[in-house]
Amino acid sequence: MNYPEKLHPSSGIAIGPILFVLAILALLAAVMASGGGDFQVAGAADNTTNNIVAQASLIRSTINQCNMQYLISVSSGTINPVASGDYYPTPTGAVSALLCSPIGSTNTIWNDLTLGNKLLPPPSSGFNAWQYVDAWSATPASDGGRCIYTTPSGASPKNNEATVVGLTRAAAKFNSSTTYSSSTEVIYDPASTSQKFIVWITLPQGTPNSNCLP
Repeated sequence: MNYPEKLHPSSGIAIGPILFVLAILALLAAVMASGGGDFQVAGAADNTTNNIVAQASLIRSTINQCNMQYLISVSSGTINPVASGDYYPTPTGAVSALLCSPIGSTNTIWNDLTLGNKLLPPPSSGFNAWQYVDAWSATPASDGGRCIYTTPSGASPKNNEATVVGLTRAAAKFNSSTTYSSSTEVIYDPASTSQKFIVWITLPQGTPNSNCLP
């Protein structure tokens, strides 16, 4: 009769190391649970920073591309009252509705073939759609500048840690200030009630338009 071979005393499952690994995993789970809020804040802040920087850069470059395209293709004096060398899109309002040609084109800057049919992403989570302000005027001559801006859509954004941290980091990616200055690309004040994030397209030659200020 054949009997089963006896296992060596040192063989079998090493229960000690397994219990040690399980204990470490349990400790990590407890730490993450106790600090879950911090992880969520950090994730939301990173998302805000990345989206705001990417969207601001895309919108600004597309608006400037529109200006350059029509500056090259439109002869001086063709467009009234827009001055020669000044072919930025219109009208003031939602960035999604900007028209690349100031003379009645139905093509927005996002579906104009000359600009490459670009895709405007949806607003960052928790933010309103980007707005465009054109405060330049030939008649009467005045220049309050051009800007784009977005604001958080939730109540009391100043008290939302993820919003403040995310926007503060986003502003740091540009030449930014909490108030207007002639060398500022972005205006963002982390202490403001509105948490408005403003990106200049063209700086004013006169008094800045109030919509382009915090």
